[in-house]
Amino acid sequence: MEIKVLSQNVMCWPCAGGGYEERRARMKRLIDRLDPDLIGFQEVTDLWKSYFDEDLGGYGSVFRYRGENDLEAVPLYYRRDRFDLEGSGWFWLSDTPDRESYGHGAACLRITVWAVLRDRDSGESFLFVNTHLDCDSEEARILGARQILGFIAERGAGLPVILTGDLNDCSFSEAVRELKKELSDSRLVARKTTETNTHASSFGEPADASIDYVFTRGLNVLSCSVEKETDGRYPQSDHYGVFVTATLGKNE
Repeated sequence: MEIKVLSQNVMCWPCAGGGYEERRARMKRLIDRLDPDLIGFQEVTDLWKSYFDEDLGGYGSVFRYRGENDLEAVPLYYRRDRFDLEGSGWFWLSDTPDRESYGHGAACLRITVWAVLRDRDSGESFLFVNTHLDCDSEEARILGARQILGFIAERGAGLPVILTGDLNDCSFSEAVRELKKELSDSRLVARKTTETNTHASSFGEPADASIDYVFTRGLNVLSCSVEKETDGRYPQSDHYGVFVTATLGKNE
């Protein structure tokens, strides 16, 4: 049975044509249209959380702000009618992952959330991970990618894996190459891929960079697309969603 996955940076600040209420409506239309089973969000503020609490009633979540005084999160959401939560948690991308802390040279606190979910239809369990790598420091992105792989090796041993995230880096960067050592970039292994660019340097303009990802291990990726929801002009965010359909089982 197919699993539908969305990775979406919601954009944590308002801008011309991109006020929160307007973008909330576009985001809800996007989610209603795609009907994802799993969602990895980035840049979720307390206001966005309040929207999702109202608009995503059929989903459970794993949610943790990245700092006591830094109310931004990378929560993951899952369909409660399909998946059972078997374990969950989070860690900071730093030398002290169990407490609020910065990675090497990082401009911001960076956190990763995870869940082990069991698909009620198949009885199979898998690890779902969501993250947002640093915007300024290449070193922090590389070390963060390695830390995530180390976590997957330990907690996801023997399990299929889905990793969503805004990596703030292109496909040939060292951080992304690190992840590709153990995981597959869905856009490269999907039977069908539609569009690749996800981020617009100016709000409302066509996407001109590819920095948002869905990585997998142990899944057969059927399709990967970049999804935008507009009101005729403005989109849901300065990042467009990466949407993947897959089944449990390796690509043939």
